Amino acid sequence: MLLRAWVRPLVLGLSLSLGICGGSWVAMRLLWTAIEWKVETLAALTVDIEQARQTLTEIEETTWGLELREIDGARFVVLPAGTPDHPFWTVGGRPALRLSSE
Repeated sequence: MLLRAWVRPLVLGLSLSLGICGGSWVAMRLLWTAIEWKVETLAALTVDIEQARQTLTEIEETTWGLELREIDGARFVVLPAGTPDHPFWTVGGRPALRLSSE
């Protein structure tokens, strides 16, 4: 009779313990997977950003610092600073050439 009185609480306690431990394990597994995925995504994005920066650097080197701007419908080629001494137009304090709209 004494044995029967302890079996039910023992089974209930073991079931609750297994449920809590199992649920915690599953939750930690899901969180770990999410963290790994985010770290991998961050690494991939970092590589993409670095490649984009290298491409931008290459473009800036091959265009010799020229920029194309449009201000109030007029188009300009903005030259690198210090190009001509007396330019006809300036954009942002830098010399510029105005392009014909034709």
